[in-house]
Amino acid sequence: MSVKVLNDKVILEHAGSSVEIYYYGATVTSWNYRGKELIFLSKKSFLDGTKAIRGGIPIVFPQFSKASDPSAETAALPQHGIARISNFELLEDLTDSESVSIKLGLSDSQISESLRKFWPKKFKLIYTVTLKDGALKTDLTVKNEDSTPFDFQALLHVYYSVPDISKLSVEGLINVSYIDKVNKFAKGIENDQFVKITQPTDRIYLDVPTETIKIHLSEDFKEGFTLQRNNLKDTVVWNPWIETAKSLTDFDDDEYKQMVCVEPGHVSDYVNLKPGESWECGQIIEYKP
Repeated sequence: MSVKVLNDKVILEHAGSSVEIYYYGATVTSWNYRGKELIFLSKKSFLDGTKAIRGGIPIVFPQFSKASDPSAETAALPQHGIARISNFELLEDLTDSESVSIKLGLSDSQISESLRKFWPKKFKLIYTVTLKDGALKTDLTVKNEDSTPFDFQALLHVYYSVPDISKLSVEGLINVSYIDKVNKFAKGIENDQFVKITQPTDRIYLDVPTETIKIHLSEDFKEGFTLQRNNLKDTVVWNPWIETAKSLTDFDDDEYKQMVCVEPGHVSDYVNLKPGESWECGQIIEYKP
């Protein structure tokens, strides 16, 4: 096992697998399991810090969508907030016989002035990425270092690599209420045990009660992922499909066939964090070949 520290990223290696994390956005851009890439990264994605990385696992903070209420603290911030377009710093690396991990940090003093003026809160993020044999764990800690409370949302925007979108299904969302962003934010209840992607999909599943969500990559359910969420009550399922894919400058026209986002988050309302307090969340993704 090893930790390779480069100018723009860190690479973790363990048990024949590797994970690549860019400082920009602390975005995981690759999880290679014994020669098989498990995380989707668009071949058109910008990796030079000029634009948010399209793919991987971007961190969404302190807001998910643009705030509908113009009086909200985060109303002036860009879509998905500031973390994914800011440079984190490497704090430490940790290794033992079963895993290798790193901690990355972001504080308000590292945010550009153009963004800080829209959200002038004092905060610190600590993001821990841990690679185990067949599993990837990411944990986020938010600390309020201001003198007053602030509200925020958080989400881990995971792009899974998919061999064939027609064979994919997501299990664990049946009977869960959702908001359908594609259909003018209409509300509904999921009736399918196995959710298929057959059209533009952008749903926020609310207060998901199941402990785990399964992403099946094959119709026989042999290959896929198991997602365990920690303190992230909502889950977003997204695929741009044909027309939206064509409209994205950092996404190839046919790449919608090769990915799906299943994103654990706290996005249906806001977390209120008091001065000096911390809030923690995370996920564990296990891969079954």
